[in-house]
Amino acid sequence: MRELAIDDLDLNGIKAVVFDLDGTLYNKRWLPLHLIFGDIRHAFLLCSERNSRRQLKGLEFGDADTFYRTLFNHISCFQNVPYMTARDWYFGKYMPLTIRVLGKYYQAGKFVEPLLRELRSRGIKTVVFSDYRCVDEKLIALGIDPEWFDYREAAMELGGLKPNKILFQRLLQTIGTTAQETLMIGDRNDTDGAGAASVGMKFLKV
Repeated sequence: MRELAIDDLDLNGIKAVVFDLDGTLYNKRWLPLHLIFGDIRHAFLLCSERNSRRQLKGLEFGDADTFYRTLFNHISCFQNVPYMTARDWYFGKYMPLTIRVLGKYYQAGKFVEPLLRELRSRGIKTVVFSDYRCVDEKLIALGIDPEWFDYREAAMELGGLKPNKILFQRLLQTIGTTAQETLMIGDRNDTDGAGAASVGMKFLKV
């Protein structure tokens, strides 16, 4: 994973820097395998969750509850399990397992803390914008103090998944900056990059 330094960022006119989480603040290599072997009994549910996300990518559902209902309906259809089974697995097993796996096998990139401290010393807002929930818990598992970020947002809590334009617009409203004043840093062109481009934000891929 690329180790970022402050000199890698074009900060001319920038008032906020938004970081993706997974694959950007840490190297997520082998993460799906760790999750599968961490809960082998529910491996098919995990695969269904990932397939469902691919189908829902970029869509906007208005609010978090509608997004989750749609996600769990997709998972239940893929695996022919009751809706509540999919819901209980997601909140009760999958999310806690993800946090445990991150704490056991992963750590933040060495660049994260010094870069965040430098940005904040310059008066630039720091933001993490993830496609997954439990942002604070995941940051802590990676050894990142959530307070290093001025804002911590999950896309589904805004009503969908990247790269939906409306979600990025809502993020900018929360931050209080314009697209031209905001830099997005992420590891995927099709989600982080496309979402940033849809509202006119600068994008740096790592």
